Amino acid sequence: MGIERLFFPRPTERYVSVERVPVEATCPACGGSNVARYPVANHIGPRMVTKCQDCFEALAVDRPAPEDNWPPFRPAALDWPASRAG
Repeated sequence: MGIERLFFPRPTERYVSVERVPVEATCPACGGSNVARYPVANHIGPRMVTKCQDCFEALAVDRPAPEDNWPPFRPAALDWPASRAG
């Protein structure tokens, strides 16, 4: 993990958005091929979703890998094992 993961500057853009990366897949619900993978803030924590962009069917919801760089403000001790002290 690089130092850029510990310090996240305030956004300068008026609107903040994430890049939706196209994925080679077919939606099982509508049969569309407009599928993308992108980060979301979920009630169970940060996740990477793969969703159809036509009908918004969720094809996959995964925990982010370090190379996903999500969330950008990830704490340094996130992956450390918990101690008995709490």
